[in-house]
Amino acid sequence: MPRLELLAELKGHTDRVWSVTWSPTSNILASCGGDKTVRLWTPTTSELSQWTCTNVLEGAHTRTIRSVAWSPNGRHLATGSFDATAGIWARDENGEYECVATLEGHENETKAVSWSTSGTLLATCGRDKSVWIWEVGADNDFECISVQQEHTQDAKMVIWHPSEELLASASYDDTIKIWKEDEDDWYCSDTLEGHESTVWAIDFDKSGDYLVSASDDKTLKFWKRYSPDQVDGNIGKHRVDPKWKCMCTLSGHHQRCIYSVSWSKVHGLLASGSADNMIRVFERVSSSTITIPDNTTDIVSGTMNNFDNATISNNNDSNDDTLNYTVVASISSAHGVADVNCVQWHPSEIHDNLLASAGDDGIVRIWKYCKE
Repeated sequence: MPRLELLAELKGHTDRVWSVTWSPTSNILASCGGDKTVRLWTPTTSELSQWTCTNVLEGAHTRTIRSVAWSPNGRHLATGSFDATAGIWARDENGEYECVATLEGHENETKAVSWSTSGTLLATCGRDKSVWIWEVGADNDFECISVQQEHTQDAKMVIWHPSEELLASASYDDTIKIWKEDEDDWYCSDTLEGHESTVWAIDFDKSGDYLVSASDDKTLKFWKRYSPDQVDGNIGKHRVDPKWKCMCTLSGHHQRCIYSVSWSKVHGLLASGSADNMIRVFERVSSSTITIPDNTTDIVSGTMNNFDNATISNNNDSNDDTLNYTVVASISSAHGVADVNCVQWHPSEIHDNLLASAGDDGIVRIWKYCKE
């Protein structure tokens, strides 16, 4: 049966690790945490069982670094910090990184940073409930072109569409908002409601027509984008903007808040990380009827995980659009007794079976997804 196999433990952070992200152009993993640093890790063996920290980025932030993101060309890193700023780091010809810009404007903690696919835009969000969009100029010049303040509570995460200049944000107000540009002005084109508590994480699938969200209500929700002329979208033709409809809700797979979700753009598997110390891997199945097992064996510890309360709720009447997901791999105590703060699939086809995770134990772990 499929399983997650632990390949490596990356130790070096002296506080909890909040986020990990893979370089889109090389086999480098970036991690950030409460020790105010970003660490860059590269493998030293072909088996990927040994990794070394090649760079430590520090000195630019005075408080926890909550989020880190690579630019699409892999030459820059953006960091979001509780000191209310975002940092831009550039790599020189010697492979060293320098903070070349500090973006100020948020009133307090910056919770997340994200680059658009084109690399021409950067989004940040924060505890001040706002979403900022920055235009990337020449010579490391960043200009704020829009500040959106429609969330009523903390904005926890921002993420760009994989191929369009379309932005999604998740919030403590239990909603997800979709942001679009219209004649140099950004606006909220849709608000996704349905979660009963904080939405901590969101991710698009490869096509960008689906969005998954993870929440403090212990559920994962799958949303589909409908064009204005589609009846199934339950919208009138007079509306210009596409609307997003919740197609499926997974519940009972985590016992506490789900902090992170990652949707592989290569093989389509979904990984989730939670405050219950669990990592789950989900796979979409074609059958409209799913039999959820009473329990499943944890590959690492051998313990049995009860699925008696796991449910799948489909919200669509069309069988063609039915979304069904089942757990194919599970790890309990993935970071000991510590929360799992982040999970991220590797973006390349060569290493698409690699999953990185970050936890409150201050350790980064590299997992290999084995199909058999």
